[in-house]
Amino acid sequence: MACYELKVDLNALNHLGIGLYSNIPAVVSEVVANSYDADATEVDILIDQVNKTVSIQDNGCGMTEDDINKKYLTVGYDKRKNEPGLTPRGRSPMGRKGIGKLSLFSIADVIEVHSVKRNAEADILEKNGFIMDVSGIKQCIEDGQTYRPSPVDAKMITINKGTRITLRNLRHGMATTEGFLRKRLARRFSVIGTEHDFNVQVNKQPIDIRDRDYFMKIEYIWYLGNESNNYADLCSNKKHAEQISGIIDSGKGYLVTGWVGTFDEQKSIDDDNNTIVIMARGKLIHEDILKDIKEGGVFSKYLIGEIHADFLDMDEREDIATSNRQSLREDDERFQALKKFIQGNILKEIQKVWREWRVKDAEKKAKENPKIKEWFESLPKDHKKYARDLFERIESYPIAHKGAKAELYRNAIVAFQTLAMRNSLTALDKIQSQADLEAYISIFDDLRWIEEVHYYDIVRARLDVLEKFENIVDANAKEKVLQDHIYKSLWLLDPSWERATTDKRIEEKVTTEFGKISAGLTKEEANGRVDIRYKTAYGKHVIIELKKYGYKVNAHDLAKQVGKYNSALKKCLAERFPGVPQVIECICIIGEKPQPHDDPEKVTRILRAEDARFVTYDGLIQQTQDNYRQYLEVSEKMSKFRDLVDSISAVDDQNSDSDGQIIV
Repeated sequence: MACYELKVDLNALNHLGIGLYSNIPAVVSEVVANSYDADATEVDILIDQVNKTVSIQDNGCGMTEDDINKKYLTVGYDKRKNEPGLTPRGRSPMGRKGIGKLSLFSIADVIEVHSVKRNAEADILEKNGFIMDVSGIKQCIEDGQTYRPSPVDAKMITINKGTRITLRNLRHGMATTEGFLRKRLARRFSVIGTEHDFNVQVNKQPIDIRDRDYFMKIEYIWYLGNESNNYADLCSNKKHAEQISGIIDSGKGYLVTGWVGTFDEQKSIDDDNNTIVIMARGKLIHEDILKDIKEGGVFSKYLIGEIHADFLDMDEREDIATSNRQSLREDDERFQALKKFIQGNILKEIQKVWREWRVKDAEKKAKENPKIKEWFESLPKDHKKYARDLFERIESYPIAHKGAKAELYRNAIVAFQTLAMRNSLTALDKIQSQADLEAYISIFDDLRWIEEVHYYDIVRARLDVLEKFENIVDANAKEKVLQDHIYKSLWLLDPSWERATTDKRIEEKVTTEFGKISAGLTKEEANGRVDIRYKTAYGKHVIIELKKYGYKVNAHDLAKQVGKYNSALKKCLAERFPGVPQVIECICIIGEKPQPHDDPEKVTRILRAEDARFVTYDGLIQQTQDNYRQYLEVSEKMSKFRDLVDSISAVDDQNSDSDGQIIV
């Protein structure tokens, strides 16, 4: 009978296995990647909702008993080092660290592996199989014993080629649907399909690029290099396509392909596709670089993209992927070069032409309404520029109901006519100099006024909060001000988090779980805390812990504390959203940096392992003031705009009746 042996430390199992992923698509992706590396051309995934199992079978090269022990069951086996170069089919292997297999333990308690490989010399099929059980592994590790998976009799192995992995006893909340898994896998790989000789199917239905479910909604697309123009062809409803060079640094071999696009309407965007993913060797390696750039322009709310950057995963260079293989180390110079290129080349180019294209297309769309067309054509030539600007703003609003949009057009045109009246001959009586006239016109010209109306209250509210931070010296005052504002003003932590939202069902459950943990805090830990809360912002789940200003903390202790809350939140989310990936961030607001003070990178790594980061009171206040300096700078202009808005409402009925009653 065959003998198998799994060598793994319990700490590695917890951090790299059980705690590595929280959803089936991410785990199945690791198995599919292994199939690709095994030169499989077919991968069949079967979801059995009744028996709660998922099986993944491929027709790859398979494994002998020796392969299983030396490669598959050896955690950390470096395929690229031990088997350098391309696979027999000429593929660049996706796997690297040899820990992806541990991800199986994050969603299933029992894993059964069957594998078949032809022995060319003996001309026979070698059939090997084994079963691993999480509880048995844990017990053996705790007892200091070597865990030996249970062998499967070769007679029970029915496949004749490749490998089949079956996941059983899926944990509560880990069920998934065929459509959801197909879409997720389609988005995580760029090498699935007949053209790549790598076909993957879920419940007998093949996956193809159309399963990504967003190309039909893309309005404008920018493709990187001529070799990426096929992506433009996939966007059959696109209005514009443009090529951008994919050369970052030709001397270093830093090249990218792929595409970045913008959606047609905000209603086409959901929480998980306003992202720019990074691929390498045909597999997703960074889930969203857009969040690392934190672009604040309006156009960024419409962005989506897929950038292929194989230079981030070269055999001869250090591996920069994090342990969960879904993001990259941000301090690596390759990542920094890519981020700089995306922001300085790609997004800069998009921002330059996006609004111009939107204005032209919005005019065309607005003029489909004959009344609006009639009004527009009646305008003087120099007024049409402002009207086009107005059309673009209205068409950008996420309003699906035609009646509501018509009402918006009606009110906007009335306001437009009022502004036009203020520049008529009758308005000249109120202007005392040429400078007054130029200043008045410049207000309308410089302000994208419909958007400014939308953001005016937000700006004023934020300015009021920022003013409270001015000249704060007393530590107790800092605690009080932050506690009053931080939980309802998440933009203090991230400019892109405009507002906090809550799901009452989750919040109640999380509050209960947090209460259980807080009850177990030491007296010192309890005295060191001001408050802890759970919030959500733009699809991200945020844990915010506010420590007392004078409380000193060690990075390991801090990570241990937030790790408990992180685990509790994951449990609640898994019950509420079974099978759906969730993004969690823990933010600790403290008086001074955690120890060790002499090794900030170590502190960052320790906290990052628990999806956490810290920010000091003083650092947060300074960071917030820096981030919103532009709001402070526009304060004077906003004051002028407020006067303008007030004057619009004060226009007499006679002027409105004569020039503003446009029926849309």
